[in-house]
Amino acid sequence: MQIPIFYGVNDNYAPLLAVSIQSLIEHADPKNQYKITILYQQLSAENQQAIRLLATNNVKISFSEINHQFETLFKNDHNLLFADFRTLTIYYRIFIADMFPAMAKAIYLDADTLILDDIATLYQQPIGDHLFGAIVDQFIANDPELSKYSEQIIGVPSHQYVNSGVLLMNLVALRNHHFTTQFLDLLQRYHFKLIAADQDYINALAKDKMLLLPVKWNTQTAMPVKETENVVIVHYNLLKKPWHYVNVPFAQQFWETASRTAYASQLKQTLSQYTQQETKLDNNKREAIVSTAQSLQRDQVTLKTVLA
Repeated sequence: MQIPIFYGVNDNYAPLLAVSIQSLIEHADPKNQYKITILYQQLSAENQQAIRLLATNNVKISFSEINHQFETLFKNDHNLLFADFRTLTIYYRIFIADMFPAMAKAIYLDADTLILDDIATLYQQPIGDHLFGAIVDQFIANDPELSKYSEQIIGVPSHQYVNSGVLLMNLVALRNHHFTTQFLDLLQRYHFKLIAADQDYINALAKDKMLLLPVKWNTQTAMPVKETENVVIVHYNLLKKPWHYVNVPFAQQFWETASRTAYASQLKQTLSQYTQQETKLDNNKREAIVSTAQSLQRDQVTLKTVLA
């Protein structure tokens, strides 16, 4: 069985990408073939080489420049209103189905993930005619103001609003539903202000075609996590990151995995040099997100109202 997996990064995320891929490799079933495609805008030759060296007999790694993919995808599309593709690149995961038309199904992972079991088990989850399989965003679901944002601005109940850092993607269904065309129409006509960019669009457009998966597939450290729980993928989203702070969930597993990559010393240096100012900014980040969500609730034109 061949399992397509996508990441999207730039040079800043190369060390985290290496740890995530290393953890994936260490839990990969030798009976399967894993095809990792790294979408990037700016990724140095040195970083590409370091990551390419992680590949094994059954885990292949390739690189695909996002700008080149967009040029190919939109070269004959005279309805595209943007002067260049840089406006769209932050939404790259939305375009995977169209950028890779031969693929039927794939996994997307954020680089700040740690894999603790065979990722093939996620790929094998039946997805039916759903567009995505994903996991509820615990940060949104557990904050009253962000729950209101999800329901009033995006039009999705907070207990159904998913985190886009781990996605099981039904690429055939996404193409059949013209998902990217719907997205581009909304983006070009309305230019919504949102707190989570592509994640909000994915939730709004796929809300009736979203398969909710167990939390173990995207255990998010933005909320308290017990290391004794059944966890397959750790997602160091928002603040609690082991390369910034000690006493982070699954930090031991992260550093053990990092030690087997070329970036161990760089990550340890990042941890040792993390400043009080950066810590202060982190502490203010949650309040800033909530404040933005509150202000957007006063908007009359939202994803929810337009799609309704």
